[in-house]
Amino acid sequence: MSGFGEPDWASPGASSSGVPAPDTATGSTNVGASPNRIGGGKAPCIQRLLSLLNILLCAGMMALGVLGLLNFTKSVGLSEMFIAVYMILFAALLFAYEMMWWITIDAVNKSLRKNFGFLYGVKGKALYMIFIAFLAIGLKHKVIKWLQWTVGIAYLFSGVLHLFLWFAKPELVSSYKAPTGGLDSGNDSSGNV
Repeated sequence: MSGFGEPDWASPGASSSGVPAPDTATGSTNVGASPNRIGGGKAPCIQRLLSLLNILLCAGMMALGVLGLLNFTKSVGLSEMFIAVYMILFAALLFAYEMMWWITIDAVNKSLRKNFGFLYGVKGKALYMIFIAFLAIGLKHKVIKWLQWTVGIAYLFSGVLHLFLWFAKPELVSSYKAPTGGLDSGNDSSGNV
């Protein structure tokens, strides 16, 4: 159970999402890449493909943000520069989470889980992806319009696909285990995670 004032996603053993919480007793920090930790069947393959798709989308979003900054002119407006910076930051956040799924760095994982715990569930990550899809589509640059629409629609598709799998094919995502590196629930006596 989570400590006082902490959401349930802050502790790896507490999960109200219906997805079983990962076992932290093994001490393994490489959660995503270990086939025996996920299970058999199609689920591990689908989860890995979704993760790789998300990593590719992050690269596209970062490229779009960088190109938006490079093509910045005063005629477009200062707001476009801020949108480009936000796109880079949001893509970097999702990229960092996806990399924690493959190769966990304990300190980074602990910080991400504490501050951005909504990414540690399928529904939260899907809604986040839908949100940043509209951020990409909202750019006003004429030079990179094709990349803007490609990345935006791909993010929207991926977010909707995550939600579809969660609601229509739960057996494919029910074995999903978020990274737990750096989150030993019994080691921190101060109540901070």
